[in-house]
Amino acid sequence: MPDDKRTVKPPKHSPFKNYEISRQELCYQSAADLSFIVDAWRKIDTKKNPHLKSAKDMVLSEWKKRKELHGKHKDISIFDAHSDFLQLISSIKYSSDALNNPHAHLALVVPGTMEIVWCTPAMRKTDMLQQNLTHGMKNFRHSAGLLILLHRLYAGKLDLSKLPMPLPKGLTEVFTYQPTPKSQTRYYRIRLDNEIYSSKSWSVKMELDGELPPLDQEGLNKIINNPYDPDYIGTILDTRRLMFNGLMFVWFEEITYTHQIKQFQERLTRTGALRRRQDLKELEKQLQAVLRVDIEVGIILNPFENRSRQALWRPHLKSLRFEKEVNPSSLDADDPYILAYRDPIIINSFQQTDKLDDMKSKGYKSLIVATMMHHNELIGLIEFGSPKEHAFDYSIVSQCIHVGTHVATAVKHIFDGEHERIMAVIKQTCTAIHPSVEWRFQQMARNYIKQMENNGVHHPEPVVFKQVVPLFGVSDIRGSSRIRNESIQADLEHQLHLAADVIYTAEKTHSRPVFDELGYRIRKHQRSIAKGLKSGDEVRIYSFLRNVVESAFDELSYLTDEVREKVIAYRNELDAEVGVVYQIRKKYDNSVTQINDTIGAYIDNQQELAQEMIPHYFEKFKTDGVDHNIYVGDSLLETGTCSPLDLRNLYLWQLMCMCGVVWLMRDLKQKLSTPLDTAHLILLQSTPLNITFQMEEKHFSVDGAYNARYEIVKKRIDKAKILETGERLTQPEQIAIVYTQEKELVMYKELISYLQELGYLKEKYIDVLLEDLQGVHGLRALRVQVADTPPAKWSSKKGHPRLSVEE
Repeated sequence: MPDDKRTVKPPKHSPFKNYEISRQELCYQSAADLSFIVDAWRKIDTKKNPHLKSAKDMVLSEWKKRKELHGKHKDISIFDAHSDFLQLISSIKYSSDALNNPHAHLALVVPGTMEIVWCTPAMRKTDMLQQNLTHGMKNFRHSAGLLILLHRLYAGKLDLSKLPMPLPKGLTEVFTYQPTPKSQTRYYRIRLDNEIYSSKSWSVKMELDGELPPLDQEGLNKIINNPYDPDYIGTILDTRRLMFNGLMFVWFEEITYTHQIKQFQERLTRTGALRRRQDLKELEKQLQAVLRVDIEVGIILNPFENRSRQALWRPHLKSLRFEKEVNPSSLDADDPYILAYRDPIIINSFQQTDKLDDMKSKGYKSLIVATMMHHNELIGLIEFGSPKEHAFDYSIVSQCIHVGTHVATAVKHIFDGEHERIMAVIKQTCTAIHPSVEWRFQQMARNYIKQMENNGVHHPEPVVFKQVVPLFGVSDIRGSSRIRNESIQADLEHQLHLAADVIYTAEKTHSRPVFDELGYRIRKHQRSIAKGLKSGDEVRIYSFLRNVVESAFDELSYLTDEVREKVIAYRNELDAEVGVVYQIRKKYDNSVTQINDTIGAYIDNQQELAQEMIPHYFEKFKTDGVDHNIYVGDSLLETGTCSPLDLRNLYLWQLMCMCGVVWLMRDLKQKLSTPLDTAHLILLQSTPLNITFQMEEKHFSVDGAYNARYEIVKKRIDKAKILETGERLTQPEQIAIVYTQEKELVMYKELISYLQELGYLKEKYIDVLLEDLQGVHGLRALRVQVADTPPAKWSSKKGHPRLSVEE
C-alpha cells in the first residue's frame, strides 16, 4: 500500500469552499462512485504494462474487501476512513512522484458539488480566495455542469451547435500556497480532468434517473437565449432527472515562475516604471524571488551615437560598476563592458579576469553584462551581479538576458516621456509657438501630413491670423548704453593700469627699449579712452593686452620676484570665464539680468491670469529691459469670439501690469550692485492688422506696407521726444502711452481715472505731441505718474484687486 502519511481526510474547510454548491441548490443529481475508476484499473493490460501489475492486483484486492465503498454515494463521509485506498486508485492518474511530493495539489472531487473526498496535505493549505472569474457567480458555475449534461445526453437528437460548452481553458483563477509563513509563496492554476469534457469520459459518467426529459429544438433555442440561469432552464425541462456519477480528478498546476514573470513584465510596462531608485529595488526583490538567486541589477544608458557629444554611459538609478557618467572611449578595448556589446559577458568567478577590480572591491563575485535592445534600437547595458561565485547557471543566464528586453521597454518609455518633457520645455522657452495658437499649428501639421500621405507636393501652408489687435509694451533701462560703456571703460582702465605696473616694474631693474615701447602703447590706450569709449576701442585694447603684453608675462616672471608678484596680481584680477578684468561690467550685467528676470517673471505670472480672461498670443524679449507683444482677435481663438469688452479688459490689464513693474523696480533698485532706472511705455494700435508666422525666423510678423509702420514705431518709440521741449518722453517711475486716434485717448482717460481711484496712479498726467520719428508723423502720448506705493491689496504674485461698489 502507498504511504498514507501523504494523504489526509477531506478538510472541514475545503479549499473549494467558494466553488462548492450544496446538493439542495444543485438542479441536477450528483453522486460519488469509485466503480468507474476501479473498472479502468481492471482494463489495464499488464502484459503491455507489467510495471502496473502489482498496483492493479492491490487495487482489485482492496476493492473486494471494501464493500461499503461500492455503489453511488451522496454522503461522502463514508470515504473518510479510506484515504489510503483513495490515494492508491488515484495513482492511475497521478504519478508516484506527484503523490509523494509534499507540495503536490491533488484531489478527487464529486462532480457538480465540488466536494472533496480525498486530497494531498498541500491542498488543504492553499488559499483559493483570489478567484477572478467565477467567484460570486454561482449560477454561472452551476450552469456549467448542466450544459455539459445537455451536450452529452441530447447529442445527435438536437442541433446543439449554438449551446455554450464549458471548456477547461475557462478556469483562469490563480491560487497561492505558502507552506510556512517564511517560505516562498507558490502560485497554482486549477486543472480538471479533461475527460469530463469528452464523450468517452471514464471517471465520470452522465446518466439519467428514469427517462430522458423531453426537449425539442424550440425549447433548446429558449435555453440558448438564457443558458446561464439554471432555474430558467428548469422551467423548460426536468433537470433533476439528469445525473453526474463518479469522481473527478482535480489538480493544481504550479505556475509560480510563469506568474512571477508575468507580474514582473506587468510592473515594467506600467507608466513611470523604473523612474525611482525604489522601483529598481523592488525589481531586484521580484527577480530574486523568480530566479531564487541573490542578485543585484544595474542599468547603464547609452542613448546617443558614438559621434554625439552626449555619447556617454549614464548610470540610470544605479550601476553596479560606475558611480557617474563614463566616456566608453576611456575603457580598454578588451574591457568586459565593451565586449558585452558583441555578446553577453558571463563571469561566474572574478578569478577569470584581471579586469573589474573596482567591482571586486564592492564584493561582487559573479556578473552578467548584456545589451538592452528595444525593437533593434540599442538602449544601453544591463548588469546582474551576485556576491556568490558561480551564481548563474544556464537557465538563469537566459532568463536574465530575457529580463533585459523588458527593462529596455520600461527605460524606452522613460526616454519617450523625458523627450516629451524636454520638447515641451524647448517649445515653451525657445520657440514662438505659444499655447494659445498651438491649435492652428496642429491643424497645419495635420494638413501637411495628409499631403505626404497622398503622395502629392507637400509644403506647409502659411499660418496667418487676420484682423488681430496688437498690444505692445516696453520697460527699458534708462541710459543702458552709456552705463555699459562706462563699466567697460572702468574695467579697461583698471586692466591697463595693472599691465603698466608689470612693465614699469620690469623696466626698473632691466632697462630695455621694448619696455619703453610697451609703456608708451599702454599710456596711449589710457589716453584714448579717458574721455570715453569709441567704436572698436574695446576689441583693439583687449587684443593688444592679450597678444602683446600677456604673451610676455611668462618670460618677465623670471626677471625678479617683484615682477612675478605683479604678474600674479594682474592674472588674479582677470575673470576666469571671460579672461579680462570683469568687475564693474559684471555688476552692471548682473543688475540688468536681475531687472530682466524680475520683470519677465512678473509679466509671465500676470499673463497667465490674463489668458484665463481671453486667450491671446503673447511673447516677450529681454535685452536691456523687457519688451512684450500681445495679439488678440477672433481668428486667434480655437473657439468663441473676442468682444470689445475682452479687448478693453486687456488694455486695462496691461496698464495695471505696468504699474506693478514700476513698484517692483523701485524696490529692486535698492538691491542692485549697479543702481539702474527703468522707463515704461505702452504703444496703442487699435486698428486690426494681419500677422503671419515666418517659418525661417520662427516668429510672427505683420503683413502689408501700412502695417509695417507699426513695426517701425515699435523699434523707435522709446527714443521719442516731446515736441517743443525736446524732453525724452519716457521717464523713470512714469508710464508713457503713445496713441494716434481720438477714441484711444478717450478710452485711456477713462482707464486712468479708474486706476487713480484704485490708488495705482497719481492725479496729474500730461497729453503731449511728439517730435516726428523717421517716416512717422503725428504721434501723441499721455504720460502718467505711478503712485509712490501700491494699494494694500496689490500683490506681485496674484491678480489685481477690484474696486467694489461701496468704494
